[in-house]
Amino acid sequence: MSKLSTSITMGKASVAGGANIGHNNREYLANNIDIHRLVDNITYVRWDIRDAYEELFGEALAEYNEKQTRADRKIEDYFWHIDSGSREESFYEIIVQFGDMDSAGVGTANGELAKNMLDEYIRGFNARNPNFFIVNAITHMDEQTPHTHINFIPYYTEPKKYGLSKGVSMRSALEEQGFTNISKKQNSLVAWHDSELKVMENILGRHGLARDVIGATHKHKSVPDYKEYQDWRKFPKRKKRSPEEAAFDELCALEDKISLLEVENQKLLTEKMSPWKSFYYADDNKQSFVIAELNRLNISYRETENGLEAQACYVEKIRNIEKQFKATPTSHREKLREVLDLVIMQSKDYDDVLKRLQDEQYEVKMAKYIAVKPKKADGFIRLKSLGEEYSEQAIRNRLIYKQQYEQNVDNKISTAANPDSLEVVVYKNIKHYTLVFAQGLLPVRRRNKKKPFMWTNDTELDRLSELNKKITAGVSLESLRSGMESLQKSVAVSEPRLAKLKEELDLFNKLYDTSIRCFEDGGENQSDLDYLAKHKVKADNYHRISKLIVATKVEIAELEEAISADRAELKDTSDTLTLLEKVIAGTHIHSLADGEKQRAQAEYIRNGAKPADVGEQNFVRNSTNKRA
Repeated sequence: MSKLSTSITMGKASVAGGANIGHNNREYLANNIDIHRLVDNITYVRWDIRDAYEELFGEALAEYNEKQTRADRKIEDYFWHIDSGSREESFYEIIVQFGDMDSAGVGTANGELAKNMLDEYIRGFNARNPNFFIVNAITHMDEQTPHTHINFIPYYTEPKKYGLSKGVSMRSALEEQGFTNISKKQNSLVAWHDSELKVMENILGRHGLARDVIGATHKHKSVPDYKEYQDWRKFPKRKKRSPEEAAFDELCALEDKISLLEVENQKLLTEKMSPWKSFYYADDNKQSFVIAELNRLNISYRETENGLEAQACYVEKIRNIEKQFKATPTSHREKLREVLDLVIMQSKDYDDVLKRLQDEQYEVKMAKYIAVKPKKADGFIRLKSLGEEYSEQAIRNRLIYKQQYEQNVDNKISTAANPDSLEVVVYKNIKHYTLVFAQGLLPVRRRNKKKPFMWTNDTELDRLSELNKKITAGVSLESLRSGMESLQKSVAVSEPRLAKLKEELDLFNKLYDTSIRCFEDGGENQSDLDYLAKHKVKADNYHRISKLIVATKVEIAELEEAISADRAELKDTSDTLTLLEKVIAGTHIHSLADGEKQRAQAEYIRNGAKPADVGEQNFVRNSTNKRA
């Protein structure tokens, strides 16, 4: 029998990220949301929170105020009274989910089934929970996995000795629904949570599925969103919590940690077993779009000269990313500028430029002002109308500059004191590049996108020129390898230190949180007191922890900045070393031409179908670890 996991995660109104109705209703859009699927979201209930309070407690509040003989005991605004107080939460939120991003992703058959099962769950929620007034309920279909947010106000209806005859109370609401405390670990909240999970298990059974008991909590979130949600645990919680709520929070925290570890572990295992595949894109903009999405989704990849490589387990996701790319339409005039930039740098003289335009199926009309007609265009386009860099005289001048650049390279080679020096080897590569480009085997790659293409505005020639500057400054294969080794050692020393600092920060946050609970909120949890005593934290010294937190955060920020700088330098050194090795071996220009051939065939090659060369010296980029 097929299995799907189930999860119910609770958050609170007073906790940052714990209950966010604005986010749920898409009043603002996070990065992990697919805006094209916003229309697929299903809204069940949508109340203004103050209107909901008036609906629920308006009569009880009026009755209570009427009985008060002192004005200072009257409650003007019950929502503000609860929300600003320390005894109760103004509302709660639960996130309900069947399966995870791997077993029930949006757009899959199981994803559609999960949406239907969520619908069954929420439609029976009121009957099961008569003391939970739903303020907002929505199923999200615009993230990776279908999931439902339910915001509700827990309330009692049995009159109290003091206070309103009907008011906010999670404990009383649960008691009226039949959930009572059995023990510290099996309290009313935990009992309710288990009961709702049983409901979800029954729904699975009706659809021929079994429950997969794993920590699926938060798997609908991306890693950055999950961590953002978890940040609330690092802030001091000044609202007084009951022992039941504290125990339930601890249980949720453990489930969260187990869930994230399982997700990360499964991802690592999948990556370890999955071979690398090569991806080629004829369109640079499409390649950039895919890379940006891989970074956002925290998918490991490595850039190559011909495109990128990613592991086979991500081929389907990458294909979905490719489908999302929308190419910007190119006008006849824009296309003509691109073709002119190419043929000018391939031509010997102006007549050659016109001949190559004809070879590209442009009709050329010779007159006072030369005009050309694209194959599918309605009329002719004067070259001078394309801009000042495309008039006849400007094209002739660009041809002269081209010849001067090439002659200068020839002079550098012929007049060199040492014909075997690295500088000469680089100049020979530059000459080789211009010859191969003239044969139509290389593409136009501008260094400055806003300027016309010339040898001085060529990305690859700029890289070779920068390499020669470094060689002149004393860079060699040995110095580059030594520099890489030093940088790798520096990062290897800094990363464990950073990890230790983060562990210390977590400890300080936990100590401060526990201290607030014990010394300010009057908590009497013996385990908390024992924990503080173990770390020698007392009522008269716990305020010092806040200074330790600030100092540690500063040290972490400085160390992260240093590591980031080392990694950036390491990547630059690695790129320079790879380029120099290819230049010396005489394979650089051949590899560029071969790469362009593969890119040109990209529309005929099934992306991801080619196994990658795992021996190639590339660096894996990962947005979580930021490995060099």
